[in-house]
Amino acid sequence: MQIEFQRLILGDRLRNDAFARALARTIVRGRTTVADLGAGTGFLSFVARKLGAKRCWLYEVSELLDLSKELAKQNEIDGLTFVRAHSTEVAKPPKVDVVISETLGNFALEENALETLQDGRRFLKPGGVMIPQKLRQYVAPVASPRLATAIDVWGAVGHGLDYSAARSVSLQNVFVRTVRTDDLLATPDAAQLWDAVDFRRDTESVRASTVEWIFAKPAALHGFALWWECDLVEGVTLSTAPGAPPTHWEQVFLPPLLPLRLRAGDRLRLALEVDSRPEVKINLRWRTTVVDPRGRIRIDATQDMREGYLE
Repeated sequence: MQIEFQRLILGDRLRNDAFARALARTIVRGRTTVADLGAGTGFLSFVARKLGAKRCWLYEVSELLDLSKELAKQNEIDGLTFVRAHSTEVAKPPKVDVVISETLGNFALEENALETLQDGRRFLKPGGVMIPQKLRQYVAPVASPRLATAIDVWGAVGHGLDYSAARSVSLQNVFVRTVRTDDLLATPDAAQLWDAVDFRRDTESVRASTVEWIFAKPAALHGFALWWECDLVEGVTLSTAPGAPPTHWEQVFLPPLLPLRLRAGDRLRLALEVDSRPEVKINLRWRTTVVDPRGRIRIDATQDMREGYLE
């Protein structure tokens, strides 16, 4: 499975080229040293050396480290130090000029990118450069029933069986899907920023935010779509937004527990809480509230990934 994931990400030329451009903007030939956290097959370090990095340290805990050594020989790349360890386990790492790590997921923080990069600051010399640097996460209501219909199959099992108990578990999950621009609510304020992270600053792993939409006319909604933008360095940004050039990353779809039928004057509030602590790995909790113009709550539903996980 490790090599299959590497096949997926290394087949993404947009990703590869963006990280190569970020390295090209930071490396001074013959002088810059690099720490590659979660190095995988070594692609980022190989590119860094080709750009003139003086030395690269590759930190990788899996068996991919052996493959990266073989690939380095095959490509005649030297100047590499291979360390079989998770970077967070390294007590006294050599200080470097650039720390780079690509551990972004479809839901951006699902692979503990935040915690890895914040710990990675220990590896930096004063004035060193972190790649990536900033992350922004967005959410928008989904107006098309396409995604919800494909997921919410429980009422159509048939044969006289009631699968509502399974439905209540299933719809606690988040779903990786390709979201199209025509799936989204077609209003200027549809996309809302709900989370912003600077990997170079102290940031809590548990964070919460609430966004709101006010409806001038009735609307039927079928969940929410999430995506992200990540600044690798200034001037080099990756985006998983619907309509952006496609990458191996997709968007995330949050299904509704209840039909969201908005009336004129209604306020739709979405409260999101993300927990990316290593012991949790990732959890997302979201609360959907619809309030009428008089302040009365018409819909109030909470969903939690932990409730949708069954072994």
